[in-house]
Parts: sequence; structure tokens; C-alpha cells
Amino acid sequence: MLLNTKTGFREAAGHVGMRLPAGRMCRRAQTEGVARELLRDHERVVVKPDRSAGGHGMRFVSRDDLRGGAGLPLDAVGGPDGRWVVEECLPVTASVSIQLEVTASGTHALFSGAMRTARGSFTGYLSPLPPSCAHVADELEEWGKALGRHLSDHGYAGPFGLDGLVDAEGVVYASESNVRRTATTTPHAMVTRLTAGAAAPHPAWSLSRGRTRSAMGFEGALARLRASRLAFDPDRGEGVVLYADAPSDGRSWRYAVTAGSARHVEEREAALAEVLEFEEG
Repeated sequence: MLLNTKTGFREAAGHVGMRLPAGRMCRRAQTEGVARELLRDHERVVVKPDRSAGGHGMRFVSRDDLRGGAGLPLDAVGGPDGRWVVEECLPVTASVSIQLEVTASGTHALFSGAMRTARGSFTGYLSPLPPSCAHVADELEEWGKALGRHLSDHGYAGPFGLDGLVDAEGVVYASESNVRRTATTTPHAMVTRLTAGAAAPHPAWSLSRGRTRSAMGFEGALARLRASRLAFDPDRGEGVVLYADAPSDGRSWRYAVTAGSARHVEEREAALAEVLEFEEG
């Protein structure tokens, strides 16, 4: 449970030797003072509540935000005495993750990839790591296995994920862990099952969402995919899967794409956006 908190992860990550952004842990009442101290050496900081998911409650703060005695508005999450982490805001070029599993025979890496995010909130995923950040794969796996040994020493067996941030110089920093099944676990199992009998059983894949300009039913959307040859083909193990059924509004679609490489996945995503007429952004 502690490793599902920001402060618990930061303590464990330091113990097993992961690279972390400069930062401090504190109580809610201390966050503004800590932010001001870190802003002496850093242009921006990120303020994160101990228990949050999907970027909920995070604040990105610059020196200008606190000039003239301006206070630091915080979300109510965590209550009046909750714990927070204040860290330097890195010039992030990619958000990455690796999913692993602790078993009786050790810690095993399952898959890794790049997360798609908006203001710290998860919006999609691309696996394996694209060429722009593939160089961090070995270090990410090394950290993940070290964390797995730490978990095993405390009696844990099961799945977990480790997230990281790649900065403008290509250096990866650990950011948090999720000791549970994550948003990518079930879709990965779906892709593995659907492609098991294909010629290329370990394809690249992505998760994403798009909003169509007009509403349509599931059959209508599927007909467009089939007509454009984008629908998933079990023989080739490639294509688009509308994996969350038809959205209630007929417009907000969630989908997975599989292909032989990350580049081909992105090409199919671009074609899908045209075929289903997704809104931009």
C-alpha cells in the first residue's frame, strides 16, 4: 500500500537506487514553503498529493505563480494534514512505464511502453517503447526488477508497474509505482490473446481514444473500419479493435491498434482518425 503512494514510492526508490527528480516530502501545511525553497534552484516545480491517480490534484507551479505573496491553492485531496511531494518540474519529452510481475521464481518484465498524457493524466499508451526513448528500456527494467525484489522481500507476489519521465537530454527519472493491475494490463492481455495465432505473435500495440465529429453506432463504426481495411484481422494479427463497445454518446471511442512496429501503429492511428472523422486535439 505504501508503494501506491507518492511518498512511499519516493522512499523505496531512493533505497533501491533509482534516479529521482530533486524534491522533498512534506505535510500539506508545508507545501508552499517547500515549493518556494525549490523554486530558488528550479524554474518550475510540480506539487503532488500522496494519494492520487490520473494526475488528480497535481499542481505545476512557477516562480511567477508565487510572486507578490500569492498563495499556493491545493486540491482538498488528502485532507488538512495529508502528505505531499514537491519536485522539480523536468523538461519532459516522454512518459514511460514498464509492467512486471513478482513470482516465486523472481521478478519478470512483461512489457514496456510510452504513456500518452495530458497535464499528468493518462490518455493512452504505445508499446514497445518508440525509437525516441527506446534507449531507456534497460535502465527501466533494471529499476523494475530491483523494486520487484524489494516487494518480494516484503511478501508481495503479483503484478506491478513502474513509471518514469525522460527529460530533454534523454535521461530517465523514476516517478511512481502502481502495485496492482494497471490501465494497460487488461488491454495487453487482450492483444496477446488476439495475436497468439498470427504470423507475428508479439506486435506493437497502442491504446487511445478519439471523439468523432458526429455520433454513430457500433455497426456503423465497424463498417467504416472494414471498408478501409483497418478492422482487426486475426490472420495477420493487425488492425483496430474497438474494445470498449459503443460509447453512450456515440462519439467518444476507445480503441486499440496492433501492427508489426510502432511506426506502423502510428500510421494506422492516423488513418483511423480520418476514417472515423475524429475531432482534432
